[in-house]
Amino acid sequence: MSLNEKEITEILVKIRSEYKTYAKENPKAFDAHGFEKRYLQALQMKMNITRFLNDEVAFLEQLKKKHQEIIAKKEAAKGDTINRIMDEAIERLSKYQKIDFHPLAKPEIRYFYGAMRDFGEIELPIMIHVFRGTPEYRDFQDNFHVLERIAIPRGHQPSPRMLEHSKALLDANGNQMLMEKDTQDVLKNTCLALNKMANMCRDLISKDRISTNLMVKIDERDYPKAVDFNQFNHKEAVEKIILKCDEIIEDFRMKTIVNL
Repeated sequence: MSLNEKEITEILVKIRSEYKTYAKENPKAFDAHGFEKRYLQALQMKMNITRFLNDEVAFLEQLKKKHQEIIAKKEAAKGDTINRIMDEAIERLSKYQKIDFHPLAKPEIRYFYGAMRDFGEIELPIMIHVFRGTPEYRDFQDNFHVLERIAIPRGHQPSPRMLEHSKALLDANGNQMLMEKDTQDVLKNTCLALNKMANMCRDLISKDRISTNLMVKIDERDYPKAVDFNQFNHKEAVEKIILKCDEIIEDFRMKTIVNL
């Protein structure tokens, strides 16, 4: 059945419109110029235009189907990449204690709280021990305060900052953006304190302001997890704490943020 002039015009409009639309995503595959060239050649050769347009419509449908398959593969690959990144991130964090302090808390922040709880039981007491009574102690106090608020629990309750985070999760009332915002605030502010403290220690080491003669002396009854540091002098202990700060910042993907 032959097409009338109106039907031919309508099909041409539709074909040209679809070429224009899909060319924005894949100009090489959806070559509108190529179609116009074939159409002009069909007119010059006095071909059956109805058959020509039917073939062109079928060809265009094949192009669209192939295009959708390519997009679907790319999306699937993107999803696999994201899942792989997430799996790798969680695997990297699994060396830390995971503390399930609230059912709405993300896995990353549960591991972070575990990392900071350990820091509060090991590295933070060493820092306080090394610098207490020195002129530099006051310079560290703000950072100590930030770290204590997340690292030190209150009895059987989570630490003050984790209690605040739990409240923020509830107040968000399911709003993922608000929940993520406070999660990132916890990570960012804590890692900033870790980074500042580590940099201050580096500066003091470069100026030979930390003793290599004084040995760490931690009472096992007060800080049982920290007693391994008793084999180190003050400088050696601080160097190890710098490495620990850097490791936490790196593992929780805050390195770029803290160095802005």
